[in-house]
Amino acid sequence: MPNWNFTILEDFPLDNYNTYGIKTKTKYLAKPESVEDVKNLISYLKENKIKYYILGKGSNVILPDSTFNGYIISLECLNKIDFNDNLVIAESGVLLGALVKEVINHNLSGLEYLFGIPGTLGGALYGNAGAYNHTIYDYVEEVLVLKNDKIVSLKKEDINILYRHTSFKENDDVILKCTFKFPKGKKEEMQVVVADITEKRKKLPLFYKNAGSVFKNPEGDYAGRLIESVGLKGYTVGDAKVSEEHANFIVNVGNMTSKDVKKLIEIIKDKVYNEYKIELKLEQIIIEWD
Repeated sequence: MPNWNFTILEDFPLDNYNTYGIKTKTKYLAKPESVEDVKNLISYLKENKIKYYILGKGSNVILPDSTFNGYIISLECLNKIDFNDNLVIAESGVLLGALVKEVINHNLSGLEYLFGIPGTLGGALYGNAGAYNHTIYDYVEEVLVLKNDKIVSLKKEDINILYRHTSFKENDDVILKCTFKFPKGKKEEMQVVVADITEKRKKLPLFYKNAGSVFKNPEGDYAGRLIESVGLKGYTVGDAKVSEEHANFIVNVGNMTSKDVKKLIEIIKDKVYNEYKIELKLEQIIIEWD
């Protein structure tokens, strides 16, 4: 094994790398510190047929209960933000909340409606995160990725962008950086938007560990309304519970397992389909190591 000049941790628990707090672990956790580090590490792992998985802060994923027998690669050390007038270049490990604050502080508008969404920029770009009819891609110019062992710049039009979905979910590209071009704004006006969102988010189940909205909203309706209407608010499987505050959230009320949350998801889908003939689509990503 090469002598990497960045952190490699062995038999590392992943409780803090998934916001559900599912207790699982990985044989190795790697924290590369540059784009070149990522490129070299993945090339090495591919050449030696060693399994790996890219993981942000785990805010929209359901990890397995079993140990990952390979490398989990965390891009949290890729966290630089550069400003050049209204152009902003941010690395994928930047926390989305930190990016929103910095953009506002530079009197640039466009991300304030995404305030409060957890996770990293890379995760937001991967799943096309959004709120209040705004998405992370509204002002994207290009995304730097590792594609087939080469560092490539993709224009926004090169990426298939749909509701809570992008073409990154269909390929092995690793998101490294993003360039945005924002319009000028007034910090005071944007802070009013942030304050309003903060007030609205108080109604969400923030006390318990959760991974955000479980299902996509079906066209013309709301997943939370449908789940509540079939009487599942407060329903539990093991320590996985449909939130009392918002039915499109599942919360960990103790030591929830991956098996618990996946079983609860199936119960919700079946009940809603049986009542309304609507098939709820999962917004969260179920990860299987094998």
